[in-house]
Amino acid sequence: MHQILLMKNGKKQNVTQLVGSLSWSSNIDALGEELSFDYIHNDSRFFNPWDLIEVGDQVALFNDGKFLNYYVVVTCGINGRTSKSFTCFDRSWYLNKNETIIQFKKAAASQAIAKLLDKFGVKHQIDNMPTLITQIYKEALVSDIIMDILDQVHKETKQKYRVEMTKGILTIRKMSDLVINPITRLSYNTYAYPVTDTIANPTRELSIEEMKNNVVVVSEDEKSTKIYAQASDKASITKFGQLTDVVTVDKKNASQARNIAANTLGQLNRIGETISCEMMGHDEIRAGRILNMNEPVTGIVGKYLIKTANHTVNNGIHKVAVELEAF
Repeated sequence: MHQILLMKNGKKQNVTQLVGSLSWSSNIDALGEELSFDYIHNDSRFFNPWDLIEVGDQVALFNDGKFLNYYVVVTCGINGRTSKSFTCFDRSWYLNKNETIIQFKKAAASQAIAKLLDKFGVKHQIDNMPTLITQIYKEALVSDIIMDILDQVHKETKQKYRVEMTKGILTIRKMSDLVINPITRLSYNTYAYPVTDTIANPTRELSIEEMKNNVVVVSEDEKSTKIYAQASDKASITKFGQLTDVVTVDKKNASQARNIAANTLGQLNRIGETISCEMMGHDEIRAGRILNMNEPVTGIVGKYLIKTANHTVNNGIHKVAVELEAF
C-alpha cells in the first residue's frame, strides 16, 4: 500500500487517510518526477487540525514501508469547500530554479557535474564520464548545464545517461545499465509474475518523421562554412530520400568530428518506433529504464526504453501507463 508522509518541523506524520487519488509521473525529457494527489479539505473550523499541508512543505512517498522518494509541495489548488489538490516535484526541482556561473577547463564530464552539484550542496552518484569539458557557463540553469554536458558526452561516445533524483541523491547512470524486470503479485498468497505479462491496450506506431541519413558536422563560427566531417548511409538515402542533419561544434571539439558524425548517424538513421500501453503498476517503472517486452500480437518484442511513465493509485489498485521506444 502506498503512503504519503508529511515531513514538517522535524517530524513525520502519516496523512494517507486524508489522501484521495494519487499519481506520479516521469518523463525522459524532464529532470524531475512529479507527484499529485487530492486531499480531503473542509473550510469549517473543526477541520483545522487536519489542514496540515502547505506550499513549500516536503512529503515522502512510501510503499509497504519502503521509502521511494522525497517531494517538494509546489502548488496547492483549493477546489470548492471540500477538497484540495497538491502538485509536488522531487528535489531536482531546485536544479531547475537556480542559475549559476561556472567554468570548466579540460575537466572530465563526471567531475565537472560533481563540481557543479557540490556548489549547491547536492548529494550525487555519477558514473565515470571521461569526455573533457572546456566551457564557461553564465546565467545558466544548473539543470541546463548538466544536460548540455551530457549532450557533449553523447555526441562523442554515443552513450546515453539518465539523470534522476533517487531518495534525495542525484544519480547519473548509463541507460544501458538500467534494464529492469519488475515482478508483481495480486496478493501475498498468489504467484508472482512479470508486470509485462499484464499489457493492456497496446498501440504501436512506426515513422520516419525524425529519421536522418546524412550528417554534416560544421564549425559553429557564423563566419565559417568549414565542414569537419560527414557521414551518410547510401542505402537509406536511396530508399527514403536524403534527410540531412547539421551538427555544429566549436574548435576544441573539431578533433571529435568523425565520432560525432558517426554516432549521430547511428542514432538517427532508423525508423522510429513508439509504443503506448498500460500494465499493472510497479515502483521500478520510471522513465529512463529499459523493459524486455514480448507482445507478439502488435510486434512489441525486444528491449524498449521507457519515455514516460504515469502511475495512478485508486482504491488501492496501482496501474501505470507508459510510452516506449525501441532501444
